[in-house]
Amino acid sequence: MSSNAARKSRRGRRRPLAEAARPAPSTIKFERAYAPIDVLSADEETLVHDYSLRLLERTGLKFLSPATWPILQQAGCRVDRDSGIVRFPAEVVEHYLALAPAEFTLHARNPDNNLHFGGNQIHYGSASSAPNVIDLDRGRRPGTQADFEDLVRLNQALDTCAFHSGHPVEPIDTPANTRHLTSARSWHTLSDKVVRVYAIGRTRARDSIAMTAIANGVDLDTFRQKAYLHASINVNSPLVVDAPLIEAAMELVQGGQAVVVSPVAFAGAMSPITLSGSIIQCNAEAIGTIAFLQMVQPGAKCFYGVLTTPIDMKSGAPAMGVPETVTGTLANGQLARRYRLPQRLMLGSTSVAPDAQSAYETMFSLWAAQLSGAHMIYHAHGWMEGGLTTGFEKTVIDSEMIGMMGALRGRIDLGDAEEALAAIDEVGAGGHFLGCAHTMSRYQDAFHMPTLSDWRPYEFWQAAGSPDTAQRANARWKELLEQYRPPPLDPGIGEALDEYVTRRSAEIGDSEI
Repeated sequence: MSSNAARKSRRGRRRPLAEAARPAPSTIKFERAYAPIDVLSADEETLVHDYSLRLLERTGLKFLSPATWPILQQAGCRVDRDSGIVRFPAEVVEHYLALAPAEFTLHARNPDNNLHFGGNQIHYGSASSAPNVIDLDRGRRPGTQADFEDLVRLNQALDTCAFHSGHPVEPIDTPANTRHLTSARSWHTLSDKVVRVYAIGRTRARDSIAMTAIANGVDLDTFRQKAYLHASINVNSPLVVDAPLIEAAMELVQGGQAVVVSPVAFAGAMSPITLSGSIIQCNAEAIGTIAFLQMVQPGAKCFYGVLTTPIDMKSGAPAMGVPETVTGTLANGQLARRYRLPQRLMLGSTSVAPDAQSAYETMFSLWAAQLSGAHMIYHAHGWMEGGLTTGFEKTVIDSEMIGMMGALRGRIDLGDAEEALAAIDEVGAGGHFLGCAHTMSRYQDAFHMPTLSDWRPYEFWQAAGSPDTAQRANARWKELLEQYRPPPLDPGIGEALDEYVTRRSAEIGDSEI
């Protein structure tokens, strides 16, 4: 979609509800309105890079999987097999880091929903991995499979949601050892957007690859030629690379899929309390792990997924949408550009309710994503309570804010200046522009029209029951689910997915994987 077409699609957003939730909707391909901001000078950026390399060479990273050690050693790293500590020579890191592609595409079951990463586009995903869910009617409660599937439907219906960041809420009423199977079936049958899978061991990665190949109607050899899946691996800060995560990541990149390398260090607890120390540590963790994945599979598709955010020094809980997070995010974006890597970020709020705090913290994070040059945004629809809860109302409130952010214009189109001047001459002093030709030819799509905002005069709002934003959002998500229709799926593919889940569930049984 051209930038002009994208801007036009973001105007006049008040559409019939049935259209908004039609089967297999395409997502809006948002483009950033403004150029990224640098918060480090050129010398400071180089200093962070050099200190990160010093940290990797002097202190190293601890790789807990013995399967990684021969690969690292063969590439020129020094491996202490007793402790798992790996020390990276600077030239090794820089050589392998340079092999990562700057741009690539993730493919969806519906090609209209394919997503390109690395250019000027920014894609927003669902919430992910919260153990609890909340709405105004039923309150806060542990997530279930029914909640999981309703949130998948809701994220399918929202054209601001480009991909699934993972479980929108953990369906804790399904067995943990086979949850990846039932969840994948739900994603592939209820939605046709790009999917994230959980990188927890090779078995889950292999099952995810097999089921996604089935959903896309291709064999495994064909599947490996394109990236359909992405997964995220968190470095266990400080400086520990867990075995199940890195082994799943190895499986995925060998299968042609994408991996987000995401140190998420809460400053003052998991990294130094200063932004400088946290940025250096997290950058070292990210580039060391990305370099390793290039050793496994040269050209592996990787995202730079660093997040630096403080903790509440009173409670120890992570703080989101705060000034330090924004500043750190801008620095991380600058480093991602240095390494020519697509950047992954996340949104969210520490608020426990869909209130003003939840909105302003998320909007603060939205601006950070916009100005850092980010490409992929996890947890962009509904994440609350520092990641402990996903909210139904918050999901559509976030969609509203993303739509507003997407409607920003980086430049002003002066192509109609002659017509505008003629309109001013026509109206003259003291007149109005409501009925002039310039207005009448443009009024239907001249401005961004929000879905949730209530612009009625006070008396009309009061007569309607004085609904606040959360109440309007409550009605909105219910309407979207009522109007939802699943995207088309070949019956044979649905049967094949069911057969795979049945067979693999029986093979796994009660065992841990």
